[in-house]
Amino acid sequence: MIKYIMSKKDNEKAFWGILLSAIVFGIGYYFLNYIATMEEPPMGHTIHILIGTTLMAVSGLGVVLIIKYLYDQKRKRIRKEHKRRKHKIVFLKNQKKENSTK
Repeated sequence: MIKYIMSKKDNEKAFWGILLSAIVFGIGYYFLNYIATMEEPPMGHTIHILIGTTLMAVSGLGVVLIIKYLYDQKRKRIRKEHKRRKHKIVFLKNQKKENSTK
């Protein structure tokens, strides 16, 4: 499964990463709003509040890092194309031949 995901393009990897982050965010939201508000949760309220907020923060950070990676890849590609276009080979006219023909 990992080899399948790693062989894809950057946009597809980003899609899977954002999807995974959304799932983790959903699990954190479930922990924070449903399990932590129960009358007697199995391991106490505090642990579920910490787990829920941590999962939500990690997934939010993951989405931000994925978007930053995609934006940096796009900027790098544009900069590389600009550099390639900027360094065209230009042949100057030979001024001696032009002066001798006049």
